[in-house]
Amino acid sequence: MEKVIWVRSTEKTLGAKEDDGLDTVNRYLEEGWSVKHISACAVGESFSKGQAYIVIEKK
Repeated sequence: MEKVIWVRSTEKTLGAKEDDGLDTVNRYLEEGWSVKHISACAVGESFSKGQAYIVIEKK
């Protein structure tokens, strides 16, 4: 079984943390899933912002 999860960088404003998707990825990894593929790219012209998709699998 495979799942695709999108993650993105977020700006932290006034201590608020947006959901960037990494908590979801970490939860699956703790449950025994493994990373099959990661693809990432920049967002716009900013070097500090990006997005990625992570393919995880459970055998």
